[in-house]
Amino acid sequence: MAVGVREAEEMQRLEIIRGGSVDPTGRRGRDLVAAADRGALVRLAPGRFVDAEHWRAADARVRHLARLDVVDELIAPRLVLSHVSALALHGLPWSGEFPEVVDVIDPERETSQSLRLLRKHPGKGRSMGLARASSGRPVTDLRSTVVDIALTQDLRRSVPVLDVALQRGVDRSTLRAELNVKRAVHGRDRARFAIEFADPGSGSVGESIARVALDELGAPRAELQTEFHDAAGFVARVDFWFPDHGVVLEFDGAAKYRDPAMRAAGLTAEDVLLQEKRREDRLRRVSDVRRIGRFGWPETQDTERLRALLLGLGLPLETRRFRRIR
Repeated sequence: MAVGVREAEEMQRLEIIRGGSVDPTGRRGRDLVAAADRGALVRLAPGRFVDAEHWRAADARVRHLARLDVVDELIAPRLVLSHVSALALHGLPWSGEFPEVVDVIDPERETSQSLRLLRKHPGKGRSMGLARASSGRPVTDLRSTVVDIALTQDLRRSVPVLDVALQRGVDRSTLRAELNVKRAVHGRDRARFAIEFADPGSGSVGESIARVALDELGAPRAELQTEFHDAAGFVARVDFWFPDHGVVLEFDGAAKYRDPAMRAAGLTAEDVLLQEKRREDRLRRVSDVRRIGRFGWPETQDTERLRALLLGLGLPLETRRFRRIR
């Protein structure tokens, strides 16, 4: 059994305030309930609270980890943290809110069970790789976790996870083997496709989701993070390159314009835009590049808008067997 979960110790965690005895602030159980009624605390389970201000300031992953820490204290030792909860512990990407229940595998169950705090997955007779959370609780290891996600989530959620797993050194053949030993019936074709579609060259979660959106429309498969040079040297590393069509496609998540932390020191959003324009002008002069297009989150959510962009760039679109597989 592996020791430790790679990312768990590096993550921010919310302090759990416990009722039933004096907590570090000196408040007893009834005081904590009253504080929750006033909105000063958030009640996650009977006798388990977090500070409401800290809760509101936390991101979705940190809030889920708080739920996980609470549940970890209350459940049987045999239960294994899994699926989306294991994903959170491994520091794998996730878009949107995390579920309000904690995923576990129960080695004694043959069917699923949904409870107020828990979602139990059947584990009787199942083999799985295990690691340990910081509490000592068993958690599915990276390989088992990403294949469980591939089996249970759509491509826009599973592909970014698989891309990161490959970047961390998990071998694709290992993922294939893990899928082959899973007993799950539903989602196998989707998971198999996701494993083959995953690419460690993806530059970000946004680019991974964008790649799925392109494939849903039947766009040609692009080369990722291709570098271009001219006589003066390095010009650019682009997100998507379609060499047969001379098309460069860039995914703009907008963070580098809006978030100062994503920009080089001292640069304003206007500076970044000017740099991008100069870079693009130089890229257009590279002989192999005929067209350059840009898209972002709105286009990944709007099929017709993205289709119009791709056709306008001269990219052929074709229907594929897994075009809209969910």
